[in-house]
Amino acid sequence: MGAGTTTVVVQPSTDTVTVGNTTTIDIVVTSATDGVGSLDIDIVSTNGSVATVSNTTVAGNPETVQTSQEANSVRIAATGMDTADSGSPSVVSVTLTGEAVGTSNVELTVAAVGDESGNAYNVTSVRDGTLTVESGDNTTTPTETPTSTPTETPTDTDSSSSGDSNDDGDSDDDDSDSGSSDSGDTGKPTDTPTVTETTHSDTPTTTTATTEQRTETATSSQTSSGGPAITPDVTNTPSQTRAADSVESSGSSPTNLLVGGSILVAVLGGLIIYRRL
Repeated sequence: MGAGTTTVVVQPSTDTVTVGNTTTIDIVVTSATDGVGSLDIDIVSTNGSVATVSNTTVAGNPETVQTSQEANSVRIAATGMDTADSGSPSVVSVTLTGEAVGTSNVELTVAAVGDESGNAYNVTSVRDGTLTVESGDNTTTPTETPTSTPTETPTDTDSSSSGDSNDDGDSDDDDSDSGSSDSGDTGKPTDTPTVTETTHSDTPTTTTATTEQRTETATSSQTSSGGPAITPDVTNTPSQTRAADSVESSGSSPTNLLVGGSILVAVLGGLIIYRRL
């Protein structure tokens, strides 16, 4: 009497490993109603240059294990195993090593699987697995973002002031001092001078000083007739001194004419008095 039907699969069905590293897959018997007590299975890496079988472990503390292992495959026959009585127990763990970048299938060939009572399961299907081996240098290259670098525009420096200052210094010390002073000066606003216009006075100022001196000297002398002869010695010299005649504005003024007329009248008056005497 048979133990029932079952399926043998590779879990996980797909796996990835890098070159030089290892990964482990399991061989699982599904729907084991009375556990697994014996098995005869062949496990093969179809591409031995990409992945190889490096180790195997049989679960359930088997009493006997026979292993025939090659570089890319292993055949395991075990009896007296004690696994879980129901469910889907893992019966073999297989270690695979990545040899080179590529893909390799993990194929199963099941010769027999029996329960713990020694009855054989009817294996209706077998599902293989796939192993992908990647490069160990598979690192993500960061995307470089270009950074704009501002271009500095050189600024011309006008050294004509300093050059002129040096040339002036060689030719003349005074010019060097003034040149150095001019080159160091910075532009400053120039104050606008305030011009105050002098207001001229049109009123003439006249200063007149008149000095009149009259001197009379009477000298008595005896004439031949016995009478006194009076010789008038009259000095009537009108003297007018014009001390100052300061006129600020040009041209004749009524005051000047009046003064001149007064002087003339005084002179004529003096002559008339003199003639009468």
